[in-house]
Amino acid sequence: MLLLLSYLAQAQLTISTNLREDGIYDDANDEWIITDSTEGLTVFTFNSKLTFFRHITDVIASVYKIDDWTYDEDESLYDMEVTSDAGNKYDFRIDGLSSVVIFFYYDHDDNFRMVRHSIKETWFDEEE
Repeated sequence: MLLLLSYLAQAQLTISTNLREDGIYDDANDEWIITDSTEGLTVFTFNSKLTFFRHITDVIASVYKIDDWTYDEDESLYDMEVTSDAGNKYDFRIDGLSSVVIFFYYDHDDNFRMVRHSIKETWFDEEE
């Protein structure tokens, strides 16, 4: 997984996931509370220039513009600021060590939330 993520800058990356967990951050206890857990396939496809990705689930397909990103090779971590096709802003991470992709955001009540997907498989396709 670590070596595969470093290849991201040269090819189109696709990530399949098999578990989604929704959570809300508990400030008082400094921990995430999982509010929902759903098994099922989703797919993330990133272009090689890291300017956008598509997220496909069984009920919707969304496109996200990658506004900014950094990569920490030691942590095998991509940290991104993204905007959805609906105009919503998220912090988004691809964590190679933990094998997850995570959306972080604040809801309308200013609660800090996450949507975490467990990575099932990754693969690369050369873009032409």
